[in-house]
Amino acid sequence: MKITKETFGRFTEYVLSNPTTGETVNILPELGGIIRKMVFQKNEKLFNIIACADSDEQFLQQMAAYPSAHLFPWGNRVRDGKYSFEGNSYQLPINEVALNNALHGFVAFTNFEVIEETSTETKAILILRYEFKGNYFGYPFPFVLDISNTLSTDDGFSLTYTVKNTGNQSMPIVLGWHPYFKIEGENVKDWRIDFPATEQSLPDDQMISVEKKLVDFSEGVLLKEQNLDAVFNIKPADKVKAVLSSTQQDVAITLWQEAQQGQFSFMVVYVPPSRDCVAIEPMTGNTNAFNSGDGLLTLAAGETYQVSCGVTLS
Repeated sequence: MKITKETFGRFTEYVLSNPTTGETVNILPELGGIIRKMVFQKNEKLFNIIACADSDEQFLQQMAAYPSAHLFPWGNRVRDGKYSFEGNSYQLPINEVALNNALHGFVAFTNFEVIEETSTETKAILILRYEFKGNYFGYPFPFVLDISNTLSTDDGFSLTYTVKNTGNQSMPIVLGWHPYFKIEGENVKDWRIDFPATEQSLPDDQMISVEKKLVDFSEGVLLKEQNLDAVFNIKPADKVKAVLSSTQQDVAITLWQEAQQGQFSFMVVYVPPSRDCVAIEPMTGNTNAFNSGDGLLTLAAGETYQVSCGVTLS
C-alpha cells in the first residue's frame, strides 16, 4: 500500500492506493478532505464508485451539491439558521437562500491540514485535521476535527471522525458524510437499494422534518420506482449496511455505519434529478436537530467523540 500526491488543477490530491489491485482513493485536503474518487476491483474489473468532478473547475461548479463533503458541526438544515442552546439564542448565516436555512455546517470545502501519512503492507492511512477557534458567526464553540481515511487490502475504505471540544462550555453537534455513489455505465433504473430503515421523516416546504412514517426497506427497493430525498431512522446495530446493487451485473456497493445510539443513527438517501447516482449519507442527527433535538449530540468541554463508517465493493 502507498500514498502519493498528484495535481488536481490548482489543488494537491492525495492518493491512497493498492498497487497490486489498482484500487485507489483520491482525497483533497484543501477542499474539506472530500473523497473525489474511489476505485475498487471486482472480478478483475475496476469500478470508480464515487460520482464527483473530473477537474477542479467542474468541482467548483458542483459545490452546491456538496459532493463527498464532510458535514459538521451540523448536517442537513437548521431552520431559518436559528437555534437555542443552554439558554442562549444563536443566528447562523443563511447559505440555503431559497429555503432560508443554514445548511451542512461550515467545514465542507475548508482547508484541512495533513497530520499523518502511514503506509503498511495492508493499509494506507491519511489523517486530516481542522482546528476551529470559535469564530464562525452563530457558532462560538471551538473544536478540533480529525478525519482518518484508511484504505485496506481486506476491509475496503473507512472513515473515522474524532471531534474534541476545545472550548470551556458544552457544544451541540451533528456530523455527516455526503457521498454520491454510482456504478459506471448504469443509472438508477438499473439499481436497487437495501437498508434497515425503520422510519422516514416527512419534510415541510423548508425541507425540515416535521413528522415520521413507518417504513421497511430491508427487503430492498428498485430505485427506478423511487424519487427519494429523505432522512431515515436506522435500526440500532454495531454496524448497519446500505447496499446499492446492480440488477444488470454482479456488483454491489456497501456503505456501513456504526449505528448504536449516539452514533450514525440516521441515513439520508437522495436521488438527484440527473438520476445517474445516489447519495447515501450517514448522519448522527435528523434535519433541524439543533432545534428538535432529534439525534442532537452535546459534547462537554474537553470531551472527545468518535464514530466511523466505510465503503466496500462486492
